[in-house]
Amino acid sequence: MVTYTRTHGGHTMTVHAPANAAEFDSTAFAAFARSDAVLGLDLETRAIVDGGPGHFGPDAGVRLVQFGTPTTAWVLNPLVPAQRDALTAVLADPERRFTTHTNYDVLAVWSAFGIPLAQRVVDTHLLSKVANPDERAGHGLKDLAARHLDTGLKEAETALHDRMRDLAPVGSRAGDRAITWGWDHIPATDESYTVYAGLDAIYVRRLLPVLLARCAPFSHLVGMEQWLAAQSTGITVRGLLLDRPYTANLLRQFEREFNAADAHIRNALGFSGRSPRFAQWMEQQVTGYTWPRTDKGQIQTTADSLVALGHALSEGSAQISDRGRELLAARRAMAAGSNTITNLKSFLAAADRGGRVHPQINTLRARTGRMSITAPALQTLKKHDPRLRHCFRAENGHVLVACDFSQVEVRVAAALSRDRTLMDVITSGVDIHDATAELMYGPGFTKEQRTVSKRATFGTIYGGGAKALAAQTGVPVSVARGVIQRWQRAYPEVIRFGKDIANATTVITGSGRRIPADPDRPYANSNYAIQSTARDLLVAAVYELATAHGLHERLWLFVHDEVIVHVPADQAAAVRDQLTAAMTTTYRGVPIAADAEILGTHWGRLPDTEAVPPVSEHAGA
Repeated sequence: MVTYTRTHGGHTMTVHAPANAAEFDSTAFAAFARSDAVLGLDLETRAIVDGGPGHFGPDAGVRLVQFGTPTTAWVLNPLVPAQRDALTAVLADPERRFTTHTNYDVLAVWSAFGIPLAQRVVDTHLLSKVANPDERAGHGLKDLAARHLDTGLKEAETALHDRMRDLAPVGSRAGDRAITWGWDHIPATDESYTVYAGLDAIYVRRLLPVLLARCAPFSHLVGMEQWLAAQSTGITVRGLLLDRPYTANLLRQFEREFNAADAHIRNALGFSGRSPRFAQWMEQQVTGYTWPRTDKGQIQTTADSLVALGHALSEGSAQISDRGRELLAARRAMAAGSNTITNLKSFLAAADRGGRVHPQINTLRARTGRMSITAPALQTLKKHDPRLRHCFRAENGHVLVACDFSQVEVRVAAALSRDRTLMDVITSGVDIHDATAELMYGPGFTKEQRTVSKRATFGTIYGGGAKALAAQTGVPVSVARGVIQRWQRAYPEVIRFGKDIANATTVITGSGRRIPADPDRPYANSNYAIQSTARDLLVAAVYELATAHGLHERLWLFVHDEVIVHVPADQAAAVRDQLTAAMTTTYRGVPIAADAEILGTHWGRLPDTEAVPPVSEHAGA
């Protein structure tokens, strides 16, 4: 059996790499596997193409599986039957515990061997994020190892990449192509590959006690975060059924509209609406409006900037020529359609052969603990436009039931600031934004004033100023400044809370989460406290749903302040009531309200008057 030894920072590590069945000593491996209560676990896979089904697509494939203690690793090849039997026996043993970095290896184990590791895994990436949630801190395995241990793993990675570049054929050496080629083609017995693989398992195991010690002041968070990560991995594994016919039809519709709008501009001006020349032309058609610009001084004609221009025009603070108004409408249609087209293509590309999309839920994405969803980015799909959400459906005989908090950030702001006026508004049960508009404008407030008041509420809570409010609503900055001043007079304790917490170098939430302040944005501290608290309230509700109501295998997705579950149609009403009960609570005496509804067969409910593209009985097939 081939054995390699590496010493870094005075720490000696051994990597065992049996090349074939004859070299594999199953007795020695079994003794090694029993030598530590927690084994480092890492897998080397084939290169996975971005934007595709990931571990659930044809590109997936495990080449090596490695287990590690703080000093020793075994690197096994699943193509060798004896080694595959040994490694799967260890992975499937319910008494075995592992530590990995992110859930990449957990998903690879499921994909390759059908073995769920569930809560038998401690994720060092999550530990690092709990200890220091600043996303700029560097939470990659190599960065953490270099910071807390030594540079041995980075050196092994450099050696491996150099080796891949040496081995790659001439046509596969440009940029990162050699690395991509290497993951698929480098010999499994290559020393640089084997050593790198083994050290990955060793270093993740060495990091475990270091990061656990750093989490000691808030160890109560670790168990909950690991539990939540396991539930999120379960959602990824189960996947979301894509309504392929509907999605394909909608994509064709948006592509037709996009191309028609672009052709209209091209016929009128002689160039595309995507050309920088269009922005220059549009600037000549508009007066009384300051265009946002890039760092290079070019006018931005993004969807947001075009919406802001539309607000300014409707409010009368800006004027536009008739020709400009006509082509602005076409350009806005292009901007809105472009993002939708990108989303629809990503849904279709991410679906596996069975029509399922397996999104990655990043449970500690932001420093506040706010979650995100990638591959594809489902958290960006808006509720007020259900067409994109409608691409995802329940199984036959099942429905989706959703529940989300009602204005939770405002309620948390009231609880944290103890602003008596805001607390009274919330306790009274009246619409918060109606009450705010009345406080600011009197009982005769208009619909537009309510919208501006609502924007001012969220903007002020999160430290936004007059310029931000003006950009969001299209009102002049002077008007936005007056709106914010009215809001500050209505809820003075919320403002005082924001000013007080801005002096903190670390924001400590009610759950004990510690969030480092950004010295360049002290006003964001109130945002951190509010958003993080709202997130922890959501997690507490999910935990109750999963444990008290047994819905852990019914969890379908988390999106912002919303939980969606997938249940048999005849259980929908009961589950709706369970969701409402679990998510309706109080925080520091302030009611936290929640609204649950039965969505039906699809995530997004289209209006009854809107024509729905035909969907076959086997929409996911």
